[in-house]
This record gives sequence, C-alpha cells and structure tokens, in this order.
Amino acid sequence: MTNKEKRFEMLTKAATVFSKLFEVGYQILAIGMMVGLVLFVIDKSFDWGALVRGDPEIGEQLAVNGFSIVIGNSDGTLNNAAMIIFLLAGAMSGELMAWVFRNVNLVLRTTQGLTKFSQGKTPFQKDNVRMIREIGIFFISITVVHFALSSLAVLIIGPEMAEVSVGMGNIVAGVLMLCLSQVFALGQKMQEDVDGLV
Repeated sequence: MTNKEKRFEMLTKAATVFSKLFEVGYQILAIGMMVGLVLFVIDKSFDWGALVRGDPEIGEQLAVNGFSIVIGNSDGTLNNAAMIIFLLAGAMSGELMAWVFRNVNLVLRTTQGLTKFSQGKTPFQKDNVRMIREIGIFFISITVVHFALSSLAVLIIGPEMAEVSVGMGNIVAGVLMLCLSQVFALGQKMQEDVDGLV
C-alpha cells in the first residue's frame, strides 16, 4: 500500500469516527431539547432565561441550526410560546441532523466494506445511493420543519410580535446531496455493467 493510499485510508477512518461523534452529539441535543420542552410545559414559571444568561432582554433571541426566534417580550419577560417553538425546533432539527450523520457514517463504513450489507470496497453501491438520497431529504426536511414552526410562531404569537428567521443553507445542501445521489446511481449502474462483463 502506497503512502497516498495509507493517508486516504486514515482520512476515511477519521471521517467515520467524526461522523459518529456528530451523530451522538446531535442525538444528545435532540434529547436535551425534548427534556427541556417537557420540563418547560410542566413548570412554565421556571426562569429559563436566568438559567442561561440572566433575565431575557427585549429582542433577545435563541438560535439552533439555522432557526432563530426572539424569546424576550417587550416588557422583559420570557415569551412562553416562543420558548416552546424554539425547543421544538431544536429537538426536531437535532434529530434530523443525527440521521444525516448516521447515514454519513454508514456510507463511509459501507464504502470500506464494513457493514453487513456492503458489496465490497466500492462507493458505488445501491445502499450508498439510497443513504445519500436520504441525507438530501433530511437536509430539506430541516428547512421545511423550521419554516412550519416559524409560520406557527407567527400564528400563535402574532405577526407584530413574532421575530423568526429560517436559514436556507440546508435546502442547498439537500439539493446538492440529491444531485450527488444521482451521480452515485449512475456510477453504481456502470459498475454493475462492468462486473457483468467480467
């Protein structure tokens, strides 16, 4: 094995480890947000702003994964509806991102021939195509969830009070992953043709 091949293998192993760490991190985020949501619904009198950084200020906002919402009312109190929507956004987008990195980890491991459904050491496999397509769908789903929650915030809080923003970067990443899945599907078909000739 050449030095270049060894470096590539080490890089692939490192990417596999980091993708698993990101998956676990996003799972922890999602679970933490769900626990926070349940605790907040049980006891709305708990001062969440004081726990984080003091009482909420007018116009103070919280952000998670491209979604941000203002949680401080004009009188300096915490907006309960905004806090619930923020916790929902964090839980849902955290879980979707965990699925993204789960699939990234599986694609890397399948390419290395380390999964039970792997068909050798090649990236052009049917399961890789499916998982890359799912990654694109998960990215797009994050933006859809954020847009739905921002619309819900406007309906519940009111258009004059709701200050919500949704990032569109996940849509771009999702479309790119869907395009990449088509390239992998073509590569998989070409590899099947070559294997059929051998």
